[in-house]
Amino acid sequence: MTTAPGTPDVRVGGAVALPRPPGVLRRFTARHPRLVDWTLAVGSQLPVLVIGTVLAAIDPTQRLSGLLMIAVSLVAGAALLQRRRWPLPVVLVIAALLAIPSEASAGGFLAIYVALYSIGAYGKPLHVWIGVAAASIGSLIATLILPSIEPMSVGPVVSVNLVGIASYVVAVLLGTSVRGRRAYVAALIARADDMARERDKEAQLAVAAERARIAREMHDVVSHGLTVMVTLAEGSAAQAARDPERAADTMRRVADAGRDSLAEMRRLLGVLREPGDAADRAPQPAAGDLHALVASFRDVGMPVRLTTSGSAIADQTLALTVHRIVQEALTNAMRHASDAARVEVDVRHGSGVVRVEIVDDGSGAPAATTGAGRGLVGMRERVALFAGDVVAGPREPSGWRVVATLHESPTAEQEPA
Repeated sequence: MTTAPGTPDVRVGGAVALPRPPGVLRRFTARHPRLVDWTLAVGSQLPVLVIGTVLAAIDPTQRLSGLLMIAVSLVAGAALLQRRRWPLPVVLVIAALLAIPSEASAGGFLAIYVALYSIGAYGKPLHVWIGVAAASIGSLIATLILPSIEPMSVGPVVSVNLVGIASYVVAVLLGTSVRGRRAYVAALIARADDMARERDKEAQLAVAAERARIAREMHDVVSHGLTVMVTLAEGSAAQAARDPERAADTMRRVADAGRDSLAEMRRLLGVLREPGDAADRAPQPAAGDLHALVASFRDVGMPVRLTTSGSAIADQTLALTVHRIVQEALTNAMRHASDAARVEVDVRHGSGVVRVEIVDDGSGAPAATTGAGRGLVGMRERVALFAGDVVAGPREPSGWRVVATLHESPTAEQEPA
């Protein structure tokens, strides 16, 4: 997937591909943290090591000081290598080196700033101020003891320590700022990941809902179409011997019913095609098509009569639901009440409520074709979208009755038409 320059590439699945960080140096240091630690440790101690080595090698009177300087520098450098893992112990070790009242403590002068920056960037908030206090105490000890040994080696004690403590606070604040920025970026990335996962979950739920809608539609289309075709085919077989012309006409109607069902199935499955593919588009059935629906059942011999009252249903989704309920009920009547002498369909619309009633007086004989038992379940799912209910059951002395009540202002989210 490609995106515009400078735009993050957010891929489906919860993974967020971030743009490259600016700067070659920043990318390099992020990929090689141990190399950075070694560079800081060696860079801060190399001058002191060189000076200590020169003193120990050239001036015999300064040999002890030079060796001590080398030892302090090696300890400080080794401590800095652990600055990310144990920032507080590193600060405490280097602060102790600073307290040595001689030039041997030079190895801790630069190292303490690196350590304080590290505790600000990687340490706990309480440890940050413990580290500042430890560094200040180490510096204070050195400046209090060293003037008594070499009175002219340092300036006034107060001013030296004030400047030192201020510089320590600056180093800590720099590290804290970097840590805060890093945490903020991490939170943004985590939030982007969460949003990507939520988007994917919503997309999956939408796909599942659409599949359920298509399954309901396919059930109604296939159930109605095949029931009509089976009924017509049985009638044609019964008439073939005594009235071949009428049997042929009946089989043509079987073919017409099959073509109509296939066309509607293609329209439903067209939504599953790729965006660039052409799909047949046709309007969904509506409540206004009930007369044509009833006529199609009447053509196959069902004695059905339709009665409507009230204004036309403006909501297309509600109209489709009414159409599918009538279609499913009449299809069930054709299966189980083939001997019915009367089938009544009554649709009433008024005061924001649609009431659909389908009754027959059949004997409830076993169906020639069996279904999956999803008919009433599909009805209830459709009606539930409009905060309604379905009542279905036998009626006295014989027959079956289905009553569905739907409200024009649904409490649940409506399915797309």
